[in-house]
Amino acid sequence: MLDWDTVRERANDDGEFRIHARLWNATVRLGIGHRNYRMRIDDGSVRSIERWPGGVATDLAIRAPQADWEAMLAETPRPFYQDLYAAGIHHDFEVAGDTANYCAYYPALRRLIEIMREVNNAA
Repeated sequence: MLDWDTVRERANDDGEFRIHARLWNATVRLGIGHRNYRMRIDDGSVRSIERWPGGVATDLAIRAPQADWEAMLAETPRPFYQDLYAAGIHHDFEVAGDTANYCAYYPALRRLIEIMREVNNAA
């Protein structure tokens, strides 16, 4: 689906992401259809994004069917796919875990999804 190394590099080089993610320490599970990925964030820097079979607790889990992720990562998303919060209300995105962590770092998550969208649509 995505080149996760490019997502990690772009996030770590992105000033907006770095500002919003400062002091963030978390393990985030991304559930994309039937595949799960583990993202490790240390002091606001994305350390790794890798396939993950599960079995270990995470701070946050963001899950959606493959088709919903494709709509979210489209170059020009349809209504309510532009933002994770709206997609959770109007579509099949689920966010679970530490709500304080989610709320505090929502701007970083929003920017991360924008970076994922950019990587997904790179020529």
